[in-house]
Amino acid sequence: MQRRKDRRIKQWNKTLIRFAGASGPAELEAYTSDISLGGARLHSPEPFEVGTLLQLRIELVRTRETIAIEGLVKWAVRHEGDAIHELGVEFQHSASNAFMSLMKNIHDIEPRPKIQRPTVDLGKV
Repeated sequence: MQRRKDRRIKQWNKTLIRFAGASGPAELEAYTSDISLGGARLHSPEPFEVGTLLQLRIELVRTRETIAIEGLVKWAVRHEGDAIHELGVEFQHSASNAFMSLMKNIHDIEPRPKIQRPTVDLGKV
């Protein structure tokens, strides 16, 4: 069994992909389904070749931050049934603030406010 370098979490994050299209810069909406410090699994309506460098804007649902980061396509699979392309991207960490935002999102570094458990009197209906 292959052991991953970084902890991955299952998380659906809205993602905007910016890339060089045939007629100039282009954008499309996608989603990540899992994410780690090293990369993410993207679900895209368009295919991308292995080796393509993508500009990503990822809305992290857990911390409500948006990060801008580059991702290098390492693998790609097309799902015929739903016309979705699944991509494995490796993050190219050039900005420390994006890395720190990922750390907070994945490892839950910032303490969350304690949520009070509701009190329910099960004896009374």
